[in-house]
Order: sequence, then structure tokens, then C-alpha cells
Amino acid sequence: MTVRFQTLGPLRIRQDGSEVPAGRPQQQAVLAALLAARGRPLTATQLLHAVWGEDDDRWPARPKRVLATHVYRIRQLPAFSPAGAEAGAGADVSARANAGTGTGTGAVLHQAGDGYRLSVEDGAVDMHRFDDAVRAAAAARRKGDLDGAHALLTRGLDLWYGTALEGVPGPLAGRVRQRLTVSRTAALEARLSIDVARGRHAEVLPEIAALAEAPDASGQALSLLVLALFRSGRRDEAFAVLDRARDRAGELGLDPAPELERAHQEILGRLAPAGPAAPARSGPRGPVRPCHLPPDIGDFTGRAAEATRLMSALAPADGSTHRPAIVHGATGTGKTVLAVHVAHRLRDAYPDGQLYACLTGSHELPVRPCQVLAAFIRALGGDVPDDEAAMAEAYQAALDGRRVMVVLDDVRDLTAVRPLVPRHPGCGALVTGRALTGLLPGAQWLALGAFSPDDALGLLVRVLGPSRIEDEPDAARSLAEACRRHPALLRTTAARLAARPHWSLASMVDRMAGA
Repeated sequence: MTVRFQTLGPLRIRQDGSEVPAGRPQQQAVLAALLAARGRPLTATQLLHAVWGEDDDRWPARPKRVLATHVYRIRQLPAFSPAGAEAGAGADVSARANAGTGTGTGAVLHQAGDGYRLSVEDGAVDMHRFDDAVRAAAAARRKGDLDGAHALLTRGLDLWYGTALEGVPGPLAGRVRQRLTVSRTAALEARLSIDVARGRHAEVLPEIAALAEAPDASGQALSLLVLALFRSGRRDEAFAVLDRARDRAGELGLDPAPELERAHQEILGRLAPAGPAAPARSGPRGPVRPCHLPPDIGDFTGRAAEATRLMSALAPADGSTHRPAIVHGATGTGKTVLAVHVAHRLRDAYPDGQLYACLTGSHELPVRPCQVLAAFIRALGGDVPDDEAAMAEAYQAALDGRRVMVVLDDVRDLTAVRPLVPRHPGCGALVTGRALTGLLPGAQWLALGAFSPDDALGLLVRVLGPSRIEDEPDAARSLAEACRRHPALLRTTAARLAARPHWSLASMVDRMAGA
């Protein structure tokens, strides 16, 4: 009998290739603690802390009896050998003998004093295989074996199928989940850094951009994005990433990450001719063409009519001054996604640059327009005046004679952002917001609401694949309606189903109906 434990997603037990139930949530928490111990014995108190925490006021009545009940139920699972009920050396010897001959009896849960110890075959737990692969990859990299390190990291990352121990309760499961998540990100960054070092920057650029887009993106992820963009010939975008990262660090009173500074120095070394060292902060010579847009979403779905309308409104016409376009709607309707998608599609029409700023800022504190003005002036290669009124004039002067798209995201007060809207022919402005106040004269408004039925179904097809939708067409339509065809709720629900291929669409509809 071959038994495997999958923990790099919802806890699963596979026996001879078939999945068997892992039991109730707290039973899973006990099992997860024993798996994480990797063969070490855990006392009853350690297991109680793992499942219910260190505050014994939160423990169940008669906690050791409850724990013994969970252990009993674990031992009743088909994947566990009856030898697990035995104490002493005999069970250990039997388990080791079977593991060595390849005729395993499954997992064995031993009594160990007042606690327990779980024995499994080598390689039976995916979190251990992942940890081993990461350690082996680090050793291979220290020896200069980049191919070996890349193969090991890929093998370890391929084991993941969701969020580690998703849905398993208890403090220990939470700590293990956090540790594994951090390790996964580090492993992905290490693999991508090897890809960049081997000249595969263009191939892995979308993956790096997705990693760097996270709110808590590390300096390593951002530095990889800078290098990949630069080596792909997108110099302005690389410098825009550097500028945004430095501005973010400055707002927090921090120095830029060392990895970013090293990437910057590498870029300067490639740009600068032989001779005196390049200045500490520089950009490519010649006309400055910034591209501050976030990456376009890879699986953009629906909104074809809305995108066409915005494209038509913002496509440059001969010598005409464009009216700004405003996309408004409730949270989660996809305003930013649509605006960024349209701005990317219009890049050729605005060859002198694309400026982007989110006006909400961190922690829901609005960004002051003068901060954005200063950032935009620097991005366009100008000098920033001290006076705010002079900033607005310097910004408009920097746009004169250029064709630049400006995207102002998550705006609250339209009147406040008027200085950021270009006044010159050939430039365009795209504004998004929820509860908008103030006025922006001459603006064209586009309201976003729920998806159309076809767009909602299209999103499910894009995330889950056509075969899964074709197998349950009625349930797919019911699921879209259960989500009110709300884009964010649909995407979240589809992602949840994608991580659970054994769940039917109909079961998700039932779950939502009972919520």
C-alpha cells in the first residue's frame, strides 16, 4: 500500500493513487502537527497547543480525552496501519521493515509516552519533499550548478496546488502555512533569478511581473523585474519600476532594497560608456518615454463593448484635444483592470509615454496631487519646482508637444486632480473611481456594473477551462448568477474552484446558497 500526504494546498491523503477523506477540521489539525514534526514525538500538551493554542481556557473540556478521540479517528482512516495502535519497538521495527521492502503498510501512528509519533515512508509528505528540494537547490547553487538548482526548485514548486494546509485550523497550522508560503516565494524568486541569469528574461517576464505586483513584493522580486525589463529592451519601464520603488521606500522613511540598488548599478554599467563612473541616479539618454502602467492582466475577459468605447474615445485624432474618460462603479467591478488593459492597448497611439498613479495610496490615505505632479515631472525628465502652482505649469509644459497617456486610478475628488489632466492635443487621460465628488469639465463617463451573462460565463471558462464548464453548463450559469455576475466575486469563486478540481460546480452553488 502506498500512502501520500499532500499539504501544499488543502490537506489530502492519497492511498494507492486515490484520495481518501482526511477527517474533520480539528482532526486534520492534529494530523498536520504530527506530519510537520517529521517523525519526532509530540507530547499531549504540545498537540493541545498546536490545535487550540497555549491558553488552556480555550481548550475543550477534558482536552486529553478529546485529543485521544481525534487520534483514534485518525487511526481508523484506511491509510493508517492497524500497527499504529501498538506501542513499543515491535511496531517501529515492522514499519521500518515494510518501508525498506517497498511493501509499506501505510502510515503508523505510535503511542509515545502521553503523546504520539507518526511514522511515514520517506517522500510520503509533499511539504518535506519541497523543503528538501529547496535545501538541495541552495547547495547546488553554492557549487555553481545552476541547472541542477533550477531543476530542483522547479520540482519543488510543482508540488504546490493551492495555499498550504488551507482550511486546517490551529496555531501550528497557521505558523506552518506562513513558513511554507514565505519559502515558496523565496524559491520562486530563486528560480526566476536563475532564468534571468541564463538569458531567459523575456520568457519569464510575465511571471516576474505578477510576483512584483504583490503589495508585499520583495526587493528581490522588484530587482528581477527591473533587470528583465531592461534586458528585454524596455528601459523606460525598468527605470519607472526603480523610481516607484524608491518613492515607496521614501514614503516609509526607508532606504531602497539593496537588491534594487545592485540592479540599478548593473543597468548603469551597461548604459555608461567607458570612462568616469555614472551618477548614482540616472536614466537613459535621449527623450524620456516613461511607462508606469501596471502589467496588463493575463486572462482579461469580457468588457469588450466597454473597452471598444474607451478605445474609440481615447484614440488620438488629428490635432484634437481629448476629453478625459472616467470609469466609475462599485468596488470589485474591474475599473482598474479595464483602464490598465485599455491603456496597454493604446500604447502605440501614445508613443511618448504612459503615466500611472493610484490616488488612494496606502491605508486608504489619499495621495496629494502635488506628490503625483512631482513624480510625473521627474518621469518626464523635468525639474520639480518648489511651488505647487509652478509644478502644475511645469507638468503641462513637459507634456507640450508629446503624446502621453495619463491614468489616474481610484480618484475620489475630480476637482483636485484637474492639474494632472493633460491640456495639450495628442495627450489622453483615463480616470477611475468609486464614489466620485467634484467636477471634471468635458469628461466622458462610463459606468461599470455586473458582467453580462456571456462575460460571466467567459470568465469561468477562462479560469476553470472549457471542459469543466461543458460538463456542467447549467451549474456554471447558476454559479454566475449566485455570484450576481460580480467580477471580483466571480474571479474569487472561480479561483477557489480551480484549487479544488474534485469539487463540482453544483456543489459550490449549494455552498453559496447555504452561506
